[in-house]
Amino acid sequence: MKRLIVLLLVVLMAVSLCGCAGEKSKGPEPGTALNTFYQAIMDAQPENAEELILFEESNPDLIASFYPGLDSIELSQQAYYMPPIATHPCEIVLVEVKNDADVQNVADIFQARIDMGADNTNYPESAAGWQLYAQVQKSGNFVCMIVLPEGYVIPENVFEV
Repeated sequence: MKRLIVLLLVVLMAVSLCGCAGEKSKGPEPGTALNTFYQAIMDAQPENAEELILFEESNPDLIASFYPGLDSIELSQQAYYMPPIATHPCEIVLVEVKNDADVQNVADIFQARIDMGADNTNYPESAAGWQLYAQVQKSGNFVCMIVLPEGYVIPENVFEV
């Protein structure tokens, strides 16, 4: 009798796990303010780390030069944070795309930016930062590129706030 109960419990657990496996995370609520995610990145930094100085960038020509092709994708919202000195590997870009079919296109554009920074032979120390401390994350219709200096923390999933 005990074996039968144990077997039924195992089957029930297996069925419940299979039911959850097909569910996909839809990501954050559409329209969630991008500064929410930016603040989560800043809050994740170690207490002993120097304060990151990043300025919000809005110049469309500069943005188009750093992220070619992004201007042809319809975005619901976008935020670009850049360091005062362009040679430092430190950028945070957050976007929400209108069409979920464009999520991967944006991720590819951000990855191309990382690859370009990592291949910078004029500034090998900067290139190393782009190689080691940069990543693209996506969740639902949100995509981000995070590049932080050594010693700073990139949250595992910036979109879980």
